[in-house]
Amino acid sequence: MIELATRGIAVVGLATDQFDRFARQVLQQRNAADLRIAVIAHPLGGISASAAQDRITPQVFDAVVGALTESDAPVTASL
Repeated sequence: MIELATRGIAVVGLATDQFDRFARQVLQQRNAADLRIAVIAHPLGGISASAAQDRITPQVFDAVVGALTESDAPVTASL
């Protein structure tokens, strides 16, 4: 994610609510705290593909698309 962003490619990370804080800490440590992360409900592993798809709510989808297409759009996605 960081490497793509340094090449000028728009990126948005995806983390579950259990790993949101950790993901932001990693970005902070790598001087990339301004990169955006969409947060969805945990877990993703061990569930069916359709259950995982259900985690991508319209709000999450809109937040990700907005963050990728608008330079100042915040990523605020509901679980």
